[in-house]
Amino acid sequence: MIHERTLKNVKITSVVNTVLILIISIFGFVLVVPFVISKDTNSLIVSLALIISTFTIIFYASRQIEKKNTELEMKISELDKMHKELNEKHKGLEYLVSRNTKIENMISSLISMFIKPGNIDGTLDEILKKTASFCNAEYCYLFLFKTNGDPYISHSWKNEGKNEKKSVFESTPYSKFPWLGKKIVQKQMIHISKEEHLLPAADRERNIILSDEIQSLMVVPVESESSCIGFISIESTSSKNDCDLDNIQTLKVLSEIMSTALNHRSFLKDLGLFKDLIDRSNDFIFIIDIEKNRILDANETACKELGYTIKELTVMEENGLSSLFEDTFWKSDLRDLAGDRYLQPGQTLTKKDGTKIPVEMNITFVTHDHHNYALAVVRGIAARLDMESRLAKTKQVMELAMEGADLGMWDWNLRTDEVMYNERWAEMIGYDVNDIEKNIESWKKLVHPDDQELVENIINEHINHITPFFEAEFRMKNSKDRWQWILARGKITEWDKNNEPFRFTGTTMDLDERKKVEEELRHSNELKDLFTDIMRHDLLNPAGNIRGFSEVLYELEEDPKKSKIIGSVQRNTNRLIDMIETAAKFAKLEATEELELKGIDIMASLRNVIEQFEQQLHDKNMILHVRADGNYPAMLNPIVEEIFANYISNAIKYSPEKTEINIDVIDQNYTWMVTVTDSGEGISDDAKPLVFDRFKRVNKSGVKGTGLGLAIVKKIAELLGGSVGVEDNPEGNGSMFWVKLRKYHGTTSDDTSPIIGIETNIGTETNIGTETNIGTETIQNINTEMHSMLH
Repeated sequence: MIHERTLKNVKITSVVNTVLILIISIFGFVLVVPFVISKDTNSLIVSLALIISTFTIIFYASRQIEKKNTELEMKISELDKMHKELNEKHKGLEYLVSRNTKIENMISSLISMFIKPGNIDGTLDEILKKTASFCNAEYCYLFLFKTNGDPYISHSWKNEGKNEKKSVFESTPYSKFPWLGKKIVQKQMIHISKEEHLLPAADRERNIILSDEIQSLMVVPVESESSCIGFISIESTSSKNDCDLDNIQTLKVLSEIMSTALNHRSFLKDLGLFKDLIDRSNDFIFIIDIEKNRILDANETACKELGYTIKELTVMEENGLSSLFEDTFWKSDLRDLAGDRYLQPGQTLTKKDGTKIPVEMNITFVTHDHHNYALAVVRGIAARLDMESRLAKTKQVMELAMEGADLGMWDWNLRTDEVMYNERWAEMIGYDVNDIEKNIESWKKLVHPDDQELVENIINEHINHITPFFEAEFRMKNSKDRWQWILARGKITEWDKNNEPFRFTGTTMDLDERKKVEEELRHSNELKDLFTDIMRHDLLNPAGNIRGFSEVLYELEEDPKKSKIIGSVQRNTNRLIDMIETAAKFAKLEATEELELKGIDIMASLRNVIEQFEQQLHDKNMILHVRADGNYPAMLNPIVEEIFANYISNAIKYSPEKTEINIDVIDQNYTWMVTVTDSGEGISDDAKPLVFDRFKRVNKSGVKGTGLGLAIVKKIAELLGGSVGVEDNPEGNGSMFWVKLRKYHGTTSDDTSPIIGIETNIGTETNIGTETNIGTETIQNINTEMHSMLH
């Protein structure tokens, strides 16, 4: 090297000085010796002075040379140091050039992926790979934020030689990193390692990261439209990596490329969705190059319905286009007349097989890059035309039906308060439809003042979704200033874009005649109730007197023939009283629409009823078995005892002496079925459906009754929400009468008094010989009177 040769030169100069001194010394010695020998003092002095001067000059020159050599060595050392620094800078420059080249190649390769859109997910994976490679890291993850702010892994990459490993943000909840999360939202890059010194607030988070075997972590925010949408987590389990903030600019570029890729993916998804929607559209959609007279594209619906492939459409010549569209509409003058957008109804398209389809065409013209195009959205209207035809027929049928039903129609615009009426509506109250003001206020003026509040409340209940429809009976003033009853029904039929009621449509029926009939019917019912009361009270008193006198006479009479006649009078009188009580009871049940129901134990009701028949069972030497035990709660009214009394009474009357009657209660999931089984003659299959109808008794022989008893049973069961029936005795001769009653799941009541005014101890079909309250009092009075007459 240069400085080594210089040092050698310096050393040679020092040797020369030494040799020179040696030569001068020898020369001086040779010069002085003669003078010493000759003892020439002056010459000796001069020679010595000359030698000393020469030595002095040589010594001085040597010293100066040494000094210069030292300075030269120092300069050479400095130059050497500068040379080393230049070498180091040269190497650093070479590294930077190599690194920049690597970065440029990496970014170029990533950007080139966007020139031809392909697998965007693969591009994202490649970005992660390049990022990890740039930072010399083993793992790289892309996290995106959910709507709630929590991150999820969208893509990940790991070095091939490394095992699968969860990101630290997967293994630890994101909420454990508040400091990191804040920095990410603020779009700041973060580097965490053992060597990095962070704020005390971040120490706990760094400890979590390092405890996950991560030696270095770089977090790079990913932005989109000035918002942080996620971050790249570059994780290294090795201490040898380039993952630090010196790479911030490059990482920012990579983050922007990542953001571009994500936006590109979102765009392609939206574009794919748009294309899919276009292809799936019910309309035929064509993009046409007007200047080249070619179809550029068409959706799948158009191809499928018309029978063409997309290739056949795009290569179609002008003749084919004219056949397809009936005319090349883009060459017409409609654009000049209608502008860049117009609707062309009443057109037809011709399918590949020659079939014509009625359509309407919505055409839009556009100029792009100085080139003219047309977008044709073609809608098939065959179904609509068919529907319009059907609607026209339906409207005609509806108008005929409305006319036949004698209904008027009205239509109320809730926004403008305009009301439209048809002619029948006006005729109904004696007006001409043109004479009525078409607004809601004029309608309100026709409503009776006493009915206005009621009608408005019912209307508001429907408008406010409280009731499913509007229905009201009220009075309106007709053309003769007379109040006329009408029935109005209606419903909200249209809503605006804010889901507010917009249109209220309905019908009106004239109720005046019906109201008159109802009034007459109400008067008839009052007369019926009056007759029932008269029959029950005014007829029962004389009948009671007859029964009382006949019983007294029967006790006093000793002549068998007369006793037989008196006994016949007694039986017929009992039958008369039974008929009066049963008819009154049935009339009251027929007028009852519903009963008050509550939880009642069936067994308690059965026990009450069975006690009434102990004497009759004893007289016929019969046994009644209740083959059920426990409680059987049901939704009942105490009047249910009338059903049990009738069944038991009939079983006693129709069964031979010394037989058994069985009562069962059967669980049928939601109901209890109570059965009363006798050993009588039974009922034929043809007669079974008739036994519960009024006046349809099957066999009247030997039984005195009105035929109303089982009809009352059926009516009571219906009021209780149950049902009745009869079957053959499954264990032998006889019949099995049953009633099904709804179960009750609460606490039962001990109160068994009837809710409606029907006495439960009288009036069954075969309950002969049971005394009424009136009869008992009457008999006591007659006994007293008879004894006073006889004595």
